[in-house]
Amino acid sequence: MDLASLCTAACVSPTFNSAVAYRLPFVSSSDLSGFYLDEETLKHVVRRVPGTKSLTIGCLRMRNDSSIINILGEHIEDLSLLKCTHLSYDILHAIGERCPNLRSLLIEFAGCDAPELFKRKLAEMLQKVPLLESLSITIRGTSRDVFDVRPLGQFLPPSLKKLKLQQTDARLFVLWLDAVRKIPLLNLRNLSLVLDLISDDLLITVVHSLPHLALKFRECLIVRSKMNCPASFTRVDNKGMFHVSEGCKRLEAVKLGGFAKVTEAGYSSILYSCRNLNKFEVLTSPLLSDSVIDNMTGVARSVVELRLSSCSLLTSEALEHLSSFHKLEVLDKSGCERIGDQAPFYISKVTTLTRLNLAKAHITDVDLALLVAGDLPIVQLCIRKCEKVTDKGIKSLFHADRKICKTLSVLDVGYIPKITDAAIFTIATAAKALTDLSLRFCNGVTDAVVQMLMDRPNHNSSQLQMLDLCSCRGLSAEAIMLPLPLYAFHRLRWLGIGLTDIVAKRGIFSAICEARPRLVVCGVCCDFGCCDGWQWHKV
Repeated sequence: MDLASLCTAACVSPTFNSAVAYRLPFVSSSDLSGFYLDEETLKHVVRRVPGTKSLTIGCLRMRNDSSIINILGEHIEDLSLLKCTHLSYDILHAIGERCPNLRSLLIEFAGCDAPELFKRKLAEMLQKVPLLESLSITIRGTSRDVFDVRPLGQFLPPSLKKLKLQQTDARLFVLWLDAVRKIPLLNLRNLSLVLDLISDDLLITVVHSLPHLALKFRECLIVRSKMNCPASFTRVDNKGMFHVSEGCKRLEAVKLGGFAKVTEAGYSSILYSCRNLNKFEVLTSPLLSDSVIDNMTGVARSVVELRLSSCSLLTSEALEHLSSFHKLEVLDKSGCERIGDQAPFYISKVTTLTRLNLAKAHITDVDLALLVAGDLPIVQLCIRKCEKVTDKGIKSLFHADRKICKTLSVLDVGYIPKITDAAIFTIATAAKALTDLSLRFCNGVTDAVVQMLMDRPNHNSSQLQMLDLCSCRGLSAEAIMLPLPLYAFHRLRWLGIGLTDIVAKRGIFSAICEARPRLVVCGVCCDFGCCDGWQWHKV
């Protein structure tokens, strides 16, 4: 059992409590990222699991470096620090000093416009962690803290196999590769970069400079778009893709984003080379056409995740042969605005599908009825910005006690103007496993919905852990009445109320935070869990 399940079991009886107390010191992995703990609670939890080697923490409520430094130790081998809004680059030095046995580090910073300080602290850390195998560092919310990776060459431990840097200066990266290729024992197999400029020369340099990456690796995120706005890399055409495909025949995962001049031929060369592919993702590709699915026949039986997002030429016909993907669990067609008509019918034939994203698709209430006719065990569903959907379509989703009524955990119906309270009542009544619900920018939602979610402690809605009400203009400042009932929002971990009158009435906003100290109340218009805007919270 994971840590959360153990803690739940401890509440059942004194016998269970004793059993859990005995078990906790032997827990080797603790993922606390979904709980948004404060410093004191984190310290208490970590003290109860002294044997933890793998630790994941959501740092949104950590106000300074000491909150993390105090729980570091030699026993930690795998450390992930997410959404570090208030942590400084000094934390890197502390990690190196206190975690000499570290093998994997993932950290997300809110940039502080101090690139020299960052480089110095990172270099200090790398010299103290000789066993490091995986390093992932993200800096968000600044344009100045762009990685100059050149100083890292002399400090990279020979054990490093996986490197992920966001965002990176492309010109300096090429110079760094020239130095890194001379390191005698470098065994880098997984490379992930966010670049502002990509060229054919860069791709060719990557393939030829890192032979282990090209020949032995199993997973590689090749490129992604710019951090803060959509980007197109106009210096890469099919030639660059041909070179990549020649050196990447053992790839199992591919993600390509922002290639405005790459056509079907370039993507097909990757598909023909990677015969063991199980994850394929293309973002913002204006020249990707429907025939790309036809070119996937060789890998259709192995693909588990297929994401083709914001590809303007794709239509419903691209999904006609989707039923041949016998292992497909994740399908993301978000931003493909020509998807509609027969698409839900084709999707309904994929009986293994559990996660579906059709954001901005031109689907209707009838199409949703066709989708559920396949009785798929969907766990996550996003129909954001599907503007033709109405309350009737939502009702058809949960018709006749389909599997989705028992399996659906995450639902996003945001930005749908015709959604009203009636649809939300249907969702709350029928979706028995629902934990995350996004209603952002649904102006037809009123105070009655919030009251329903608060006032029914034994209802399905009482299981909600994340609720997004951002810019629901139908909500008044009195949507959440004070004092809060004892059971209101008792399982809720994150509440988004940005651009609503609730935020404007600061007394209510503060009272919610005081009444539910472990609830993150976001008034900054972030998406679920502040996954996309946490870097601005300190502002």
